Amino acid sequence: MAADWGLRVIALALAIALSSCSFQSKVEPPPRSAETIELPESQSTFAADIDVGLATLRRALEREVPRRLWSINQSGVECIPPQRTEVIGIALESPPIRCDLKGGVMRGNLALTGRGRDLFVTMPIRAEVTASDIGGIIKRKTATADANVTAVVRISIQRDWSVRGKVDIRYDWTRPPTVKLLGREVTFADEADERLASVVAKLERTLQEEIARLDLRGEIAPLWERGFTVLALNRENPPVWLRLAPQAVGYDGYTASRRALSIRVKLAARTEIFVGDKPTAPVSVALPTMAPDIASTSGIALTLPVAAQYSELEPVVERALKKRAKRPFPVPRLGDRMVEFGSVTAYGTTGNRIALGVEFEAWKPGERDDPATGTVWLAAQPSNAPNSRTVRFRSPEYQAETSRFSTNVLLEIAKTQDFSDSIEQALTQNFEEDYEDLIEKVETALARQNLGDFSISTELDTVSTGTIVAYGDGLFLPVSASGTARLRYAPR
Repeated sequence: MAADWGLRVIALALAIALSSCSFQSKVEPPPRSAETIELPESQSTFAADIDVGLATLRRALEREVPRRLWSINQSGVECIPPQRTEVIGIALESPPIRCDLKGGVMRGNLALTGRGRDLFVTMPIRAEVTASDIGGIIKRKTATADANVTAVVRISIQRDWSVRGKVDIRYDWTRPPTVKLLGREVTFADEADERLASVVAKLERTLQEEIARLDLRGEIAPLWERGFTVLALNRENPPVWLRLAPQAVGYDGYTASRRALSIRVKLAARTEIFVGDKPTAPVSVALPTMAPDIASTSGIALTLPVAAQYSELEPVVERALKKRAKRPFPVPRLGDRMVEFGSVTAYGTTGNRIALGVEFEAWKPGERDDPATGTVWLAAQPSNAPNSRTVRFRSPEYQAETSRFSTNVLLEIAKTQDFSDSIEQALTQNFEEDYEDLIEKVETALARQNLGDFSISTELDTVSTGTIVAYGDGLFLPVSASGTARLRYAPR
């Protein structure tokens, strides 16, 4: 009898000791991570058209090629060479007929046009030659003529951005300088051709010199310099910034029109995305020589952040759990439990995991007077399949801090599928909304960005999502976006 009593005393003492130990035990929350969100940099290629006006070239040609191309003032010229005839079998040769020649050759207005890859310079010519004192018989005869000189210029761009022109010139007389003298047609085309050759040579030299003076480098340099910049893609929740740093610029051909040469260039730039404070602008460097191997297709590639700060996630999870708490939680081995959730604490912990601390009260239906209370900590790695915003928890770890013998009850509730589903669904819904909102904002922001006198025109045609990662400053879903990108001249 005494022995039974002693055993009961020992059992009671052990229970008191265990109860005291449970009451005083403190659970250390998972450690906080200081790891910040890091986004991989991408490289994008922007297509741009640089218009080089032809007005300067047109004015230079007008200035360098004189209106009066040459003058003619010759005496005693053999206008009609000796003629051989035969009279009653005897060969006779008439003497040459000489005359004096005066006149000149004038050009009209130069026309400069472009089509495809060719520039065309057209120079109309008007000649007037007067033959006088013709063999002492005819006092004066005047011949007029018209010709067109056409230069076809093919442009080439050198690696130092200088411009060269290959010139091919041809001309033809639409009406040769011809006159009837003593019943014979006499042409002065040979004399005109000889002089016209020097005019053609001068036109060719002038074209090459003036094309070489086209300052393409000066047109490209401002675009290059303005490319070193930071653009706002999203002003808040969270702030998102795009930092551009040009790395190379290449040449992609040209087209010629009546007013300008439109030079196509490709600007390759490092594109970095930052979340939070606005980053510093990259340091600009001088325009490099032409890059020979930039991709022929243009496109923008970005890694965008659908990022949620933990302070924003806490009320989302809290609302989801409170909504679920309106129904009992079926708990294996324990039966149904009613639950009331208090505040939720969320942050990033080690191993790219999220830590969630949830305050609990749990009781059997109808027995609210004796609830199990405490805080359960869940540390798990959030995960999702590629191109999915559905969040799941991998390798969850639980620990509970309670005020009485309720640890097992709270842990069992926290391990139920209903508990994790409620949190996962809340995070999934949040990321779905944030994803759609961010893509819309980024597309809108890129559509109205400017680099000086150039506007950025983009169209995102491929968007894919990566895997969710928990960092110290937020939960991050990387989104890869790609599309076409052009820079258009838009002076303000």
